[in-house]
Amino acid sequence: MSTKINVRSPFYLHLVEPSPPLPDYDCNIAQLKGFEVDNQGIITMPLPLVGVIDSITSDDSDFANNKFPSESTDTSRTIKVKLLIPTGYANTSDIFFECPVTATQQGVTSSVVQPTVCSGGPTTSGSISAQSIAVGASSVDIDLAGFFNNETTYAVSNINPVLVTTALSGSVLTLSSNVLAGATTVYAIGRDASYPTTCEATQAISVTITDTPQAFSCTYPSDPALQGGSITQAGVITNPSTIGTITKIMATSGGSAITSVAANTGTAEQNVTLFFNITAPSQYSNGSATVECQATLVQQGTSLPTLTCTLAGLTGQSIARNGSIFTGTALKGTVKTPASSAPFSIVDVDTSRTVNFPVTIPSGYQNAGQDISGGCNVTLIQPATVSVCGTNEFYISIGKSTKKGHCTSTYGAGELITSTSSSINNLLNSQICAAGTPYDGKNLYYGIFTSFNLSAIGTVVGAYNVIKIDNSGIVRDEQIVKCDALGGGVALQV
Repeated sequence: MSTKINVRSPFYLHLVEPSPPLPDYDCNIAQLKGFEVDNQGIITMPLPLVGVIDSITSDDSDFANNKFPSESTDTSRTIKVKLLIPTGYANTSDIFFECPVTATQQGVTSSVVQPTVCSGGPTTSGSISAQSIAVGASSVDIDLAGFFNNETTYAVSNINPVLVTTALSGSVLTLSSNVLAGATTVYAIGRDASYPTTCEATQAISVTITDTPQAFSCTYPSDPALQGGSITQAGVITNPSTIGTITKIMATSGGSAITSVAANTGTAEQNVTLFFNITAPSQYSNGSATVECQATLVQQGTSLPTLTCTLAGLTGQSIARNGSIFTGTALKGTVKTPASSAPFSIVDVDTSRTVNFPVTIPSGYQNAGQDISGGCNVTLIQPATVSVCGTNEFYISIGKSTKKGHCTSTYGAGELITSTSSSINNLLNSQICAAGTPYDGKNLYYGIFTSFNLSAIGTVVGAYNVIKIDNSGIVRDEQIVKCDALGGGVALQV
């Protein structure tokens, strides 16, 4: 059946295409994968494709401290995974959705899961004492060598990386706090060279993260606490940015309040050191207290300022696999095609290239309309046509269209990727891969973390790293982002 609508001039019919209804978030969308239980009852957490894991439970009466006991025969194990529903779904207001996942735990006496069952192996020696760690980058080291007999290698099971981050170096297990307080159990595992033919031994470690906030200071949580700021030639002060509240500006430490400084009558810019009283934010141990910090600001002279390559802030420059050069943009000025713009030859390994880009100076600077003398050199990585993937492992969140896009919620870093860069703070121009192939980042921004973490990106997690990945898997931008209380975000360039 169709409907015919006649509209006669001078009347007009305005039709708006209806928006499709939002889907409900459910287990089919979450797609939890990777749940395993080993023969000692140690869990490997599942990974959601969409959503963030909040907690797990089980109806099994013998499930305790996020672990099952060992069983003589194969045993079906089910846990209920409580997921935080992301925005963009019809049932987002429900906040949580629960999904069950099931795996078979291999028996230690008989099993059809594995052709052989384990026997013998290391044993435990004593017990590891409970650990209490303060919130915020605190850590404790435990030498596991004293708590097992006949072990040769070690592993760790950490079901709650939201609270604590774990790292192993030889026999030393490092437990580090994150940004939330709470309690969990971490399992240290000892194995010998014949594992899994021989059984592993486990030690439970009770870990409590205590909420003892650190004090706000001139070097914490950022160093320096005051960043940016400037002074006009006439003496008008633009305050530096800070997460605290500036209540007073002084020319000398402890001096009287000022609102401006004397005009700079010289032609050249000059440095002016000022002192600022800052009210510490409430989340720090000295919240509401006044902290005095100094900052050196640049005051313009009577002559127009000189645009340098640093001030120009070139971004987005890149080299494609076929050697083509992309000019990108600049924060100030206009980037032009390099004088020698012929494509580079293709390469078999990632290759560093230094490209000189002309930049036209904008109005408000000396020599406006001309190019910066000597151009601006930018070091870029030309990706290889073969064997492009590195082996350094990181975990990323879902992608967002802006670098502050994750500030609407809290996201997990759950997708394993590899990079040609070994440092999370030096990923610019590196190659990102997943499963051995270049990662199609669709030019989106991704939160990135050094390990699997259920709550590493977005609100309530402090500062975190964000990278922009293009369609070829090359990192085109790198930022450190901190979301404010309203979710708007404050970006600090690396």
